[in-house]
Amino acid sequence: MKKIMMTLALAAMTLTFASAQEVKQEAKETANQAGETAKAAGRKVNRETRQASRELKREARKTGDAIDRAATNTKQDVKRGTNKALNKTERGLKKAERKLDDSK
Repeated sequence: MKKIMMTLALAAMTLTFASAQEVKQEAKETANQAGETAKAAGRKVNRETRQASRELKREARKTGDAIDRAATNTKQDVKRGTNKALNKTERGLKKAERKLDDSK
């Protein structure tokens, strides 16, 4: 009877040890999976951050280009307006000169 009890105790300890090894292995695998998940999340955040940065740069460039075009257009409009006013003044002066010459 003593041998049977020893055998049963030994079998129970073996099962307990095997179960503990299994739990340890599963814990390792779970930790590895958690690490991989964390790495993947970090890569995703990095990727999205880079994409947002690129989009922000692109929008800033577009805004800068629009401001540059508006400034160029304004400059050209002012130049045209100034030339038009100068031409009108010049025509008025020539007309006044002709009137003076005709009145002599």
